Amino acid sequence: MYSVSNHALNTLLDKRHLWRGRHVLPPSTEGVSTGFSELDTHLHLGGWPVVGSTEILSQQLGIGELWLLLPALAQRSQEGAVVWVNPPCLPSPQALAQQGLAAHRQLLIRPSQLSEQLWAAEECLRSGACSAVLSWFTTQSLPDKQLRRLHLAAQEGRSWHLHFRPEQIAQQVSPAPLRLQLRPAPQALDIEILKQRGGPAGQRLTLRRHAELYYQQRPPAQWPTAHHRAKTTRDTRRLPLLAPLPSYPVTITPSSKSQTGAS
Repeated sequence: MYSVSNHALNTLLDKRHLWRGRHVLPPSTEGVSTGFSELDTHLHLGGWPVVGSTEILSQQLGIGELWLLLPALAQRSQEGAVVWVNPPCLPSPQALAQQGLAAHRQLLIRPSQLSEQLWAAEECLRSGACSAVLSWFTTQSLPDKQLRRLHLAAQEGRSWHLHFRPEQIAQQVSPAPLRLQLRPAPQALDIEILKQRGGPAGQRLTLRRHAELYYQQRPPAQWPTAHHRAKTTRDTRRLPLLAPLPSYPVTITPSSKSQTGAS
């Protein structure tokens, strides 16, 4: 009995499903580069996970969370669809194209109800047709059952789930193997690794951002837009990735077979 249990435990350790608190596993090559060498050195996989859920926690939106993800998303968009589920603002196809994301592979889904949001995210993750799914849900806290369903769906569909959540739930237990907390800094982004499977947590680093990426002192009406760019063909300024959402929603009807358990 002892040898069987010991073998099972070693199997889990070899597959990096368990981590011994005082033991740091050797660096893995299972990750995809973030595009930032400093961040890659702090992540045990050497970059972002290939599949499964990654949680991005922040006190507010628009502090640079998409800028941090753009290099990896540009690569993923060449492999399959990138799905935006219930984003707080409307993604700009022109700006995404400027950043190297294939515009024809961006899918925007804006369900109005939480149950529809969960169903849409889970179905996209499990489909096997989506390289990445970005989700913002209308509730700050989700039950562990729903979080686990999304993570398992991402593993089943070999998709990367990016879950944007408020920093208030940092102490909430989550099945996501990687959790990062982001905070704004002057022309920079502060990052803290709250959790990473197979490696230590608690590391902090600061990534510098170009001043041209900041519009916080300019009202949105003065941001360069696609309409303005069309009139000025030589304008090379970067477009904002997100713009205010239009008033019309997109209705998603969950399948009767859905088992998200949303309330």
